[in-house]
Amino acid sequence: MRTVFLTGGTGFIGRHLVDRLLADGCAVRCLVRSPDRAGHLRRDGVQVVPGTLEDVDAWRRDLTGCDAVIHAGGLVAARRRRDLFRVNGDAVGRLADACADRPTPPALVHVSSLAAAGPAPRRNVPRAETDPVAPVSIYGASKHAGEAALDRRAARLPITILQPAIVFGPHDTKVAAMFQSIDRFRVHVRMGFRDAPLSLIHGADLALLAVAAARNGERLAAGVPGRGIYHACDDREHPTYGALGRKIAAALGRSVLVCPLPVPLAWPASLAVASFWSLLGQPSIVSPDKLREATAGSWAASAAKARGHLGFAPAAPLDTRLRETADWLRATGGL
Repeated sequence: MRTVFLTGGTGFIGRHLVDRLLADGCAVRCLVRSPDRAGHLRRDGVQVVPGTLEDVDAWRRDLTGCDAVIHAGGLVAARRRRDLFRVNGDAVGRLADACADRPTPPALVHVSSLAAAGPAPRRNVPRAETDPVAPVSIYGASKHAGEAALDRRAARLPITILQPAIVFGPHDTKVAAMFQSIDRFRVHVRMGFRDAPLSLIHGADLALLAVAAARNGERLAAGVPGRGIYHACDDREHPTYGALGRKIAAALGRSVLVCPLPVPLAWPASLAVASFWSLLGQPSIVSPDKLREATAGSWAASAAKARGHLGFAPAAPLDTRLRETADWLRATGGL
């Protein structure tokens, strides 16, 4: 690949993608909603394209000459349900239409979410790409809507979908909040008394997989379960949420008390937090919707398909990646 069009370049995952693409010698065109947030993108090999997914005509010509498009933009939380579906669902279809309108459509890699598929349907068996889709949250349903929009356009251009698990690493804010809480208070709160396994992936490993998928990934086929879809996770280890807290504490060199919060108390607590931030005009990552995901069961997923098709292999074990993240947070004043 010589030139890649990227959405979400100002976000956490987008930063890792830009670094990976530049390291591979690709020119990068980044669609940016707020150019004032794009200072880190102003470097050799990167072209900032002002615009939004709602106004495709403003930047459609910038797709010319691109070998691939990687869509890493989206919302994790929103104050209104319709905003999640507008950005995570409708906008994905508009991007695909813009790609399909090119004389030679580029490969489109959509960075979705494991939440779009839902938790593993079988106990003690990691989710496979061909398992039935059953999102449990509004966020997951909105991401699935984006995947469905691509399924309807699969005949018009080459499309690959990635379903990342929990993504962490430098520039992240969500998992970083766990590091900060454990570092300051030595407490890690988990929801309920059942502690189900999780899947995780470092941002740099996700970027590596996305580039591999753009080059050689299996492509979506309308109506064929799992076709053109890859789980993005390090499946060598599936820690529970409580175990993840202890691993983060070890990475920080701290002790930690893992405290279960009974689910009947967690629901009103999450609603209170979400309502507080809504009054301030901001979405909250702590919400009843996220609590549905936290209490849904196992989020263990298999990356066997990505290994077999694309040679995917995380660069370092989870404990090493957590230590690197802790070191980065310290170096940048996050702790």
